[in-house]
Amino acid sequence: MAKRRKPISFDTTLRNPGRIPQFISILSKFEGKVIDDQVALELEGEIIRQKIFEPTQGTLGTYKKEYNAKFPFATADQSPDAKAKVTKYYNEWAEGSAGEVPLDKIIYLLKNTITAHKERGWKGGWESRIHTQFNFLNELGFVRVVKGEKIQISDNGKLMVNEYENGYPKDESYDESYEQSAFLNAFSKYQINNPYRSNTIKVNFFPLVLNVIKYLDNKYKRPGISKQDLPFIITWGNDDHETLAEYIHEFREKFGYNTSDEVVYDYAMNLMDDSTPNNVLAPASAEFIATKKTDYKFDKITGETPDEVIRKLRLTMLISLRGAGRFIDINSNEIAKVDHVLKVYSSNINFGNDVEQYFEYMGRTDSSLLFTAAAPETQEAKDAKEQAIERWAKEHDWDFLKEEMVNSVEKRASSHLILKYVKETARLEFLSAIVIKKALSNIKVTANYKADDQGIPFNTASGGRNNQIGADIDVFEDSIHAIMEPTISKARSFQVEHELPSIRNHVLATANKDVDENSKYNEWFCLFIASNITRDVGDQAALIKQTNGVEIYPWDIEDFVDYSQDVKSIRDYKKIRPYAKPQVMPDITGKILKIM
Repeated sequence: MAKRRKPISFDTTLRNPGRIPQFISILSKFEGKVIDDQVALELEGEIIRQKIFEPTQGTLGTYKKEYNAKFPFATADQSPDAKAKVTKYYNEWAEGSAGEVPLDKIIYLLKNTITAHKERGWKGGWESRIHTQFNFLNELGFVRVVKGEKIQISDNGKLMVNEYENGYPKDESYDESYEQSAFLNAFSKYQINNPYRSNTIKVNFFPLVLNVIKYLDNKYKRPGISKQDLPFIITWGNDDHETLAEYIHEFREKFGYNTSDEVVYDYAMNLMDDSTPNNVLAPASAEFIATKKTDYKFDKITGETPDEVIRKLRLTMLISLRGAGRFIDINSNEIAKVDHVLKVYSSNINFGNDVEQYFEYMGRTDSSLLFTAAAPETQEAKDAKEQAIERWAKEHDWDFLKEEMVNSVEKRASSHLILKYVKETARLEFLSAIVIKKALSNIKVTANYKADDQGIPFNTASGGRNNQIGADIDVFEDSIHAIMEPTISKARSFQVEHELPSIRNHVLATANKDVDENSKYNEWFCLFIASNITRDVGDQAALIKQTNGVEIYPWDIEDFVDYSQDVKSIRDYKKIRPYAKPQVMPDITGKILKIM
């Protein structure tokens, strides 16, 4: 494929970063195998079987005897009962749990249904989905997935899935620092001119962003860059961060921060025009825009790619959100890692088409870029989280908080300028802490998720490891030390078999620690915040109280927010709601007496 000058873009197939370790975890079962047609179907089948990727009934559940639009395809089973068999197997998979349906049934579905997708070098249909799912992971150096070659997973890719098995975390208190370390290693080294890209620009993307931010702060005392400045970085063609930073500064001096996206687009497009100087602030010519606007789409440069840049760079935990989400800046909690990235990874390397050299380079882990769950949190970081919770509690109303909590559980994207960049699990913890603080402004709320220097979460609490209790949120009121444990899981089995035993252990550990330290706290319990709470949850909570003396109060998310509007003390939440009442045998005493 011929290389040409293009704006920087990121693959959006795996928009949810939580899916990246899931895909690599499934791939690890196939490491070392050569991807032929059969292995390709087995790999895609296992991804679907474990419900990492969930196709619709219109594709995976619809028998189509033949297809000839984008490529020729004929089903493997041409018998009269094939259609009914596809429907049967699809329903088994759709209604079952992850990993429940045998792989051979999923492969049967793949051989007898069609998805109209074709990638170069791959057979059309389901097999081509593998290229779509793994190509960006090839670029990031996590894996090497190429048709006809052995599947490889780099050291950094293995770091990414340290806590995963069969596509999911091994337990509910898994340590996300492995993922964050792998993301930071990958994006610190990532170059736009890599062997998988047909782009002529030579840009070390993350170091370029960090260098621009640092230059503007040092010279002009300007903290961070606007999201609206990102189109200038997206259309830049080299690692000359000083000229780029001056261009951004001059643009803002001329137009301020209330200018339109259309103006930004015109001036960003001029940076793509190799016939004009990049150090002169000017809009692109009408002729250039007319000839290039199809390749360099307005919505992509001003909206989609800036969103994706922020979403990807937040994975590194080196980027903070400021100005109600309109600006990004260096996370002051991680200055040492920022300095290391700029010192080591700012120089561009020419890999040409050598994918093995690139894989080796990208796949190495840099010990200076590793996060650990045991790393102590500074008081400044703790204060930032507490201040953010208090600020959000004052600024946002109940309806907003309830809607965003439901969005989190339903795994719907948020349109809020900050929450849209916080993944669902951490978002639910953040919002739960805000709700309890809004309800009871005098209590102390300590959230244990990892956050930037503005208190905005990166990821969830790390769980009970390395001498940490692992509670998601601690709440203190007088002599009460309660904990809150929100979950986005709606699965009965997960809530009953994983969440509640873990919560029991957190409450016991919290109480024992307080007693050992002779603290003033002498009352402990947990609020379990979830959706789709079943009677089995109530049964298990009652059993835990009877067996261990641990009080757990399950709260449906919407009920929790509504009820919070009238509470006076955290003790008001110590109620068993109708949906969480334990089941009991029928009382037939009266009937027996009547018979006698």
